[in-house]
Amino acid sequence: MRVEPTALMTLIRRTLLRPARPAPAGFRVRVAVWLTVAGSLVYAGQKVYMAARGEIGMPGHPAPAHVQAQFEHPGWAQAGNAALGIVAALVPWSTITHWGARIPRWALLCALALATVLQLLGGLITLQRADLDLAHLGWGSAYEAVAGGVGIAAWIVVLVSYCLRSRPHAGAVAEARP
Repeated sequence: MRVEPTALMTLIRRTLLRPARPAPAGFRVRVAVWLTVAGSLVYAGQKVYMAARGEIGMPGHPAPAHVQAQFEHPGWAQAGNAALGIVAALVPWSTITHWGARIPRWALLCALALATVLQLLGGLITLQRADLDLAHLGWGSAYEAVAGGVGIAAWIVVLVSYCLRSRPHAGAVAEARP
């Protein structure tokens, strides 16, 4: 079976490059998006702070000396991590913006799924790192526990919400087929 090149290009354009145009997000989804954006920007700020100090790790939890010695330029490594934090803030934000509605569904879902998995791992590490000894519970431990738990919940809400809001309706699926 021979497919015409123009028909093939039309099929690719209609299926792979079709903008998602998700349904508008509700108030709770917007709150979850802004929580994920804020969490990612706080992470980026912490990495900028550690880059300025020339250390690897997080504020209050620097990496051990043998890990610090592995990095010739720890400030550059932390600056790269800060840039990743900014990109991680842009991904959930794009699920509720007009410019994000132009991104194909599959591309944004892949980026959102990857960012969610990485953020969930970070949230679990934050929860594990929190010293939840009730006899000596401090503000730092309570903040880490709350931030980790809220971050995990917010990222899951953003991912599931975008997946449901951006589903193509039956007419769009039938229209994309030649």
